[in-house]
Formats: sequence, structure tokens, C-alpha cells
Amino acid sequence: MSRKLRSTAAAAIAAAALGLSLIAASGPPAFAGDDHRGGGHGGGQHGGVVTVATGLDNPRQLTVGHGNRLYVAEAGVAEACEPIPGADAGFQVCGLEGAVTEVRRHGPRRVVTDLPTMTFQGEVIGASDVAVRGDRIDVLIGGLAGAASFRADLPEQYQAFGTLRSERMRWDSLEGDDLDLVADMNAFEVANNPDGNQPPDSNAVGLAALGHGRWAVADAGGNALLRVGRGGERVLAVFPNGAPVPNPFGPGEIAPQAVPTDVAIGPDGAYYVSQLTGFPFPDGGSTIWRVTRDGEVSAYATGLTLVTSLAWKGRTLYAVQLDDTNYLDGVHLGSLRRITPGGSEHEAVVDGLSAPYGVAVQGRSAYVTVDSISAGGGSVIRVDLR
Repeated sequence: MSRKLRSTAAAAIAAAALGLSLIAASGPPAFAGDDHRGGGHGGGQHGGVVTVATGLDNPRQLTVGHGNRLYVAEAGVAEACEPIPGADAGFQVCGLEGAVTEVRRHGPRRVVTDLPTMTFQGEVIGASDVAVRGDRIDVLIGGLAGAASFRADLPEQYQAFGTLRSERMRWDSLEGDDLDLVADMNAFEVANNPDGNQPPDSNAVGLAALGHGRWAVADAGGNALLRVGRGGERVLAVFPNGAPVPNPFGPGEIAPQAVPTDVAIGPDGAYYVSQLTGFPFPDGGSTIWRVTRDGEVSAYATGLTLVTSLAWKGRTLYAVQLDDTNYLDGVHLGSLRRITPGGSEHEAVVDGLSAPYGVAVQGRSAYVTVDSISAGGGSVIRVDLR
């Protein structure tokens, strides 16, 4: 991004009120350190870090598909944006700029194009996660956040905001309108609003395929974990606000909203849900939640900060922190961490990463999206977990 996003207290407070998965940048982000190979960054204890893809537009979650190919959800770019009729002027739609990119040995190619993109006060929202099952691709499209109630008034090309869509892949790329509707989290939020916050707010940003035509979806705006697909949408869990912390911009205290960001199925069959937290993004205020199949919620790990993604390697859970400290300073250096169950201290596998976001594990490697808040400057790195 070429401008600072959400640089004012007013924008941050507005985001907190809406429960958004707040993402910010100051100037064009860069990968932390010029050497992408060698002994990791900032004291990480594991082996090399190698860049495997560049030139991505606000890359978010990613997955490993058939043939060990990576698939990356790109939220898109915020250009030629227009306000959403009836909504706060900060909400704008920005055309069909999102995509899903396949990363192969011979280079990346976009396998899905023309997905809708929007912004709220500069935060880019769009394609947020992807799952690949054989020759079928599932694409989760975020939005409309606090403008969820106004989707019906938008042109047809924007009705995909807040939905999960699926289709068989083919040799040429799919376009957004080729994808079939699987679930509509935006409509579910407007009709049900599980957390009770007003206005209705939906920003689905992480998913896990459950099989048999069902998925688990983390809705960062709705502060909920949903099961969607066959049988419709239903709530698995609603996550509580955090303990009140001092307001950095004025008197009093603020209880940060939960803002769940990703879901991974553990080796025990339970759902594990990462948490960003809303404004004022307290250091150490994020929890990884464990949710049983019957909806019992407990803390699996605490003491984390701004967690955006999870992935299991055997019985070991890895998590991405978008920013390790002082989110409001606009620097955004984060890490990939090995999680200690029940603990609050978690080893940094690699740190000093520029705005990392998604993680996927294949064999002895983790793949992480970095510069996740950059139009054209986003990348995927491979981290050795041995």
C-alpha cells in the first residue's frame, strides 16, 4: 500500500466497534531482511527461509493441494473504489480484483480471477481462504463487514461478498461467476447476528473442509465459528470479548472483541480457532480456542498476539502472529510460532516477518504468506521445520 491505513484513533475505534479483522500498513511493506535464505530471522531456531512466490495482491490464507501445489487467496487491490449505498462512507467496493493463485515449480498462475474486492478505511477485504480437494476448489470471500445489511442494494458482481463458493478446476482459469454458491455467511449474520453486536457484521476469513459437503468457517466480524454447507449454516461457537484494557487514545478501558481468524481440525477431531482480537489489540491478549463437536469452548493456548492462521503438523500446532508487539506503531513484524498446549510461552520458529498472515504445512515445511497488506508486493515463503 502507498498510504498509511487506519492511522487515526477514530478509524481504529470504528474497526473495533465493527469487529473487523483489522489489518494496517505504513508505506509499501517489505520482507524483513534482504537475505531470504539461511538461518531464519531474528533468532528463530530452525533452518532456511526461501521465497517461493512474489507479486501477490494482499495474500491471505493458503493451502496445499494435489501434487504439493500451493493455492493462495489474494484479496485484491483497492483501486477505483465507490461507496456502498446506505452504508458508512468508509465502506467501498473496488471491482473484481481478487484471485486465487496456484504456485507450482514452473511459476505461479491464477486459477480463479474476478473475485470482488472492498475496503473499509483502507483495509482490503476480499478472497480470504481457499481449500482444494482433488480437482475441486473452494473459495471463501470475506465481507461485507459492518455493511452486511446493504449487500442486496449492490450490483450482482458484489453479491459474492460474505459467501463460500466452489467449482471443479480446469486447465484455463475460472472466473468468479463460474463458482457455485455453497454457503452465505453474510445473509446468516444479517438474519441471526449470533453475537448480538450492532450493526450486523460478517467477515468470513478462515475455513476448514470437514468432508461430506460441509465446512467450518471463522467469521471475524461475527465473532463466531460456523458450520456451513450441507444442511445450511449453524453456529458452533460464539467467542467472548476480552478483558478490558486501557484505551490508548483516551480515558477509560475497552474490552476488545474476539475476532476469530482461522480454524483447523486437530488430531483429536476438535476445532482449533485463532484469535486476532479487536482494538486496542493488547499484546498477549490473543487465545487459541478449542471447540468440541458439541460446542464446548476452552482455551488451548494463551499469551499470543494478533493470531491470523493455524496449521497442524502431526500433533504440533503452528500459528502466525501478524504482529508480535505494539500493533498501533504501524511497523508490523510478526512470526511463525510453535504452540505450547495450555501455556502462554510459545517458541518463535521464525520471526521478524513483514506482516505475515496465512500458514500451511506440507511435510517438513511451513508455507507462510508475508507482506499480506501489500498490493503487488505480497509473497509466500517456505520455512524449514526440522
